Amino acid sequence: MSHLFDQQPDEHIIASVRKHWFVLMTAILGTVLAALGPVILAFAVVIALPNGVATATSLVVFFSALWVALCCVALAEIWTRYYLDIWIVTNKRIMYIEQVTLFSREITTLRIERIQDATVTFKNFIETMLNFGTLRIQSAGAVTDDLEIRGIPAPDHVKQLVLNEVDRETKERKLVSFDSRSITDEETGA
Repeated sequence: MSHLFDQQPDEHIIASVRKHWFVLMTAILGTVLAALGPVILAFAVVIALPNGVATATSLVVFFSALWVALCCVALAEIWTRYYLDIWIVTNKRIMYIEQVTLFSREITTLRIERIQDATVTFKNFIETMLNFGTLRIQSAGAVTDDLEIRGIPAPDHVKQLVLNEVDRETKERKLVSFDSRSITDEETGA
């Protein structure tokens, strides 16, 4: 997994999450249904037209085959985006790697110490029943720094993982801050 990003020596991956399978299946189903329309039309034309109209039949079959080929390319693109869209939670940061198009990738990084809150949203009955939804991580600073991923499986679990890391980081910072004040007080003789 570290081949997707530059992993720091003291950083370890806590979770990596892809979108829920239902998100993939709905996209695939829509594309398959779109591919079936012209194929059914081609069969109807082949059956309905007499043998003397071979040119029209050949054109319908050719364009139907071309449409199916384009739908296959669309299916490959849907799978590629599904597979390469990933959320990675480490002990130092959260990364959302989004495959925007086939040759365009966007990597958004949010450091754990900047996280302020996490919100889970289930928008409909299917998301509730299949336990997938939207996870939004709010950060300190600009509104554009917030991370949001739609269609994430078990968003409550991922939210808890993130908030546990935030709590751990906060405790470590307080401990380091307390230790540095103790050292300063000892040096000054207070």
